[in-house]
Amino acid sequence: MKIINYTKIFREDCIKIFKSNLPKFFAIEELPFFEDFLDQYTEENYFVVKMDGQVVACGGFFLDTKNNVAGLSWGMVHADYHGKRIGKALTQYRIDLLKKTFPSLPYKIETSQHTAEFYKKNGFKTVEIVPDGFSKGIDKYIMIMEVLVP
Repeated sequence: MKIINYTKIFREDCIKIFKSNLPKFFAIEELPFFEDFLDQYTEENYFVVKMDGQVVACGGFFLDTKNNVAGLSWGMVHADYHGKRIGKALTQYRIDLLKKTFPSLPYKIETSQHTAEFYKKNGFKTVEIVPDGFSKGIDKYIMIMEVLVP
């Protein structure tokens, strides 16, 4: 397993990963937002995971200067690779980068009821739940990780 920087050559691979997670983890109406994200907001803070030459996961991090928070963005593992600890490795990689890059900010993620427990195990706490916040049947869990500055 190798984590590398995203470039436009991985765009279609990431869209396939997104589509493999429909309709449980993402709603089809979110696809244009993800495509726009890939086209506009992936400079050096978005990554892909390659295994055996295949792109099997993607995810990044962000800085929101307006709200003084950083966090995880658009993380996903291809459905065929769920349960292989790829998501855990990619999440830890991104959290480590956040701690290095933005050591004194809280970290945020917006996720669903299907993955909230995963992020809870990784140090995030739910601060708000918006029923059907992403789509009908997909609640939005807003979660925060407070970082302790030594």
